[in-house]
Amino acid sequence: MLHDNEKLEDLEYEGLKIIQDKDGYCFTSDSVLLANLVNIKKSDNVVELGSGSGVISILLSAKYNANKIVGVEIQERLADMAIRSIEYNNLSENIEIINKPMQGIEKELGNNWDVVITNPPYAKQIVKKDSYTEDEICKSEIMVTLDDVVITASKLLKFGGNFYMINKANRLIDAICSMRENNLEPKKIYFIQPKLSKDIDTFIIVGKKGGKSSILLPKPIIIYDEDGNYTPLLRRMYNK
Repeated sequence: MLHDNEKLEDLEYEGLKIIQDKDGYCFTSDSVLLANLVNIKKSDNVVELGSGSGVISILLSAKYNANKIVGVEIQERLADMAIRSIEYNNLSENIEIINKPMQGIEKELGNNWDVVITNPPYAKQIVKKDSYTEDEICKSEIMVTLDDVVITASKLLKFGGNFYMINKANRLIDAICSMRENNLEPKKIYFIQPKLSKDIDTFIIVGKKGGKSSILLPKPIIIYDEDGNYTPLLRRMYNK
């Protein structure tokens, strides 16, 4: 099952494990945090845009037992890792991975999805060159932009469906503007601080397709205390 230079990473939830490259791109705590803050029902059908090695889709299936989850990932190697991780965790009946660009994927998947979730590339496109590393594609807007993600999400979602995205604080205005332009009304924003002594550096935004104008701003989520340990909220969230 494991290819050369791969390892099994423990997700520390119900025995789940995920295949990761020892030297290449690996999932981050942002994906785990996003998976813990969504509101998904058992009857929901979910699309994850830019699913990478599959961590969010795997956690969503295990935590919420959603009816169906489809992950869309453009990079062939990451999609293959996700498929093998899903098979290892016996989740193939619940999760499907599609190795295609997300742009235009609604033509294949339709427009009646309950939830779209994404941890997209955060940085605006880096200097153009002939080729890019897997890590650069995951972190920068090389293959997909923030607008591409929002437009695709809006096309996939049914009226009243929910959109969840995590991104860096410096992209918040870009996210809000793009969502409103594409009929995804921002309804809730979680602000995330690494520590109480640090500035907010990340946000999770929740939007509703065709929603009315109103927004909830919960207290910021603080990841670590000043000693570098998870805060009580994070320990409860991660079952630690």
